[in-house]
Amino acid sequence: MRFVHAADFHLGKPFGRFDEDTRADLRAARLEALRATGEFAVAQRAEFIVIAGDTFDAEAPPPKLVKRALDAMAAVPDMRWVLMPGNHDNLGAVDLWERIARDKPDNVILATSAEVIELGNSVAILPAPPAVRSPGFDLTEWMETAETGDRIRIGLAHGGVTDFGSEDGGLATIPPNRAEVSNLDYLALGDWHGQMSIGPRAWYAGAPEADGFKAHAAAGVLLVEIDARGGAPRITQVPLGKYQWHIIETNFFAGNDPVAILEEVLPKTARETALVRFTATGRLGLSERADLQNACEKIADDFHFFNADLMPLGIEQNVDDLDLIAESGALRVAAESLFAETSIEGRTQDDARTAQKALAHLFHLAREVAS
Repeated sequence: MRFVHAADFHLGKPFGRFDEDTRADLRAARLEALRATGEFAVAQRAEFIVIAGDTFDAEAPPPKLVKRALDAMAAVPDMRWVLMPGNHDNLGAVDLWERIARDKPDNVILATSAEVIELGNSVAILPAPPAVRSPGFDLTEWMETAETGDRIRIGLAHGGVTDFGSEDGGLATIPPNRAEVSNLDYLALGDWHGQMSIGPRAWYAGAPEADGFKAHAAAGVLLVEIDARGGAPRITQVPLGKYQWHIIETNFFAGNDPVAILEEVLPKTARETALVRFTATGRLGLSERADLQNACEKIADDFHFFNADLMPLGIEQNVDDLDLIAESGALRVAAESLFAETSIEGRTQDDARTAQKALAHLFHLAREVAS
């Protein structure tokens, strides 16, 4: 028996910190991930797909988005989808789940109550749907006594496990040994956005499309194979995400070519689907820092999103750099004053850092005027 375990599509996620075009692209990618999941399941000849919560990012997603999601599931009519609420789209979203129940295609099975769902004679799904965002107690406890006969037992839950935590920082209530104590062949978990094993029979599927700069495994779904009741599940991690999120922090030293170093640490391929958060640390001379800033500005459009934070980068004190700002006059006086303030002697580190940033900005403006 083979099925696909997915979770946390978060359709409609706003991505508010990005520009409008990036937000639209990232939202579209989440719907594309739903379609890709269905296509992958068909290609692998899976028997069904389980979604362990948070298909939608909010309790009241736009009606058009709900329609698009149901259409994506209907587009693979021979594939059964088992759809369970999560904490973001919990059962408290009465209008949402009433609409889904009314408009869903026949191949969508709703797991909206703690009752056994029988898929033929061989599989039993045991869902634990959250009624509210933070239930505060173990919704999976009922699985211990659930009667399923000789069927393969698959638990379906959403939330953090004890000593592990929740993606939203909610109360952790699912025991990490739930699969063992409830005699489950597999426990399909949602909520944590990175793929992770909690034991040989329990996994978080992670988000099919990444949604932030986090040190998670590649975004995707899990292909689960179980030969028979009591058999050990075989798990294949399947990357599906369109976008790659990169956190890059690089320490610079004066005297080295900062532009060459920048090119070395940035992704070389698939830049159009890469989102990069770049942070520069260490120290550079004013001219070197300006070269790095210019390089960041020029390369930004190569990427789907690029943010460069040069604030942690200190200034290597070199009085000769001031000649590049101005050799005399009021501008020179201002540069010398700021230069004096960059020393940590007699002042706090924060004050010195503020002066360093002001001097770097003045140098960058002077170079722009000169060019």
